[in-house]
Amino acid sequence: MENSKSKMEILPLQELEKLGLYKDGDLKLRPQDIESLLSGRRTDMVSLKEIQIEGIEIDKLDAKLSLYRDEKDNITLQIHPIYNKPQKHPLLTNEETEALISGEVNVMSKIHKTRDDQIIPINIEYDKQTKDFVSYDPSRLPQIIEVNGIPLSSQQQEDFRKGKLIELQDGTRLQHSATDSQGILSDRKRLILSVLIDGGLSYLIFRELKNLRDNRHDQSEGLTKNYNETLAKLILENKENVDKQTTVKDYHAQMNNSTPSDSYRYPSR
Repeated sequence: MENSKSKMEILPLQELEKLGLYKDGDLKLRPQDIESLLSGRRTDMVSLKEIQIEGIEIDKLDAKLSLYRDEKDNITLQIHPIYNKPQKHPLLTNEETEALISGEVNVMSKIHKTRDDQIIPINIEYDKQTKDFVSYDPSRLPQIIEVNGIPLSSQQQEDFRKGKLIELQDGTRLQHSATDSQGILSDRKRLILSVLIDGGLSYLIFRELKNLRDNRHDQSEGLTKNYNETLAKLILENKENVDKQTTVKDYHAQMNNSTPSDSYRYPSR
């Protein structure tokens, strides 16, 4: 597992500097956006000012950013501006494109042949903010073992990787989303995920998840019995590292800052 310093070192600082987002050791991005980049996801919308792209001077550009890692592990910065009209994806038919744009389906699974002639599955989603498509290899998503202490079946784990909606026994619903900066949508704002990373179990605590696209009800806070019990268990297991005056809110922040989550490192275009 890479430590925080080595994770930061993978950022293409020269490219970020050209966009006015890095100078003299100061990274001008929100912590959430930095984490999204390091985890292989798109950031939220970032406002770029007085930049040059391919020799063209641009006063202001709102765009999302992501990192692309090629087959040789070279990392480049990707800029995803807001297009005037939806962009085409080479693997999608017109009918599939329209189904994603209209929201009839949230994800489309296709088969893709890589440059080295490997055949791999590809998931494709539509980003309504930028009006373009995001594609990724679902096999490179992390393996979620539990959500709020509730074990996922092998079928639920597979469905999550495929971008399908899964529902827990307590009614909690969640879904992977490559277009969201946190990578997950849910009908609950708060979730605790037990994720298998490098053979070890890590806990990811989410507090401000966005609502499911098709959820017609108000999103709940997510302070369920299972969530509270799992959080209490984490606090007790780490009691030697938690000050007696630490509040639950502080502990959330501490866990979020210390929990590695670079397992989402898939190439999204």
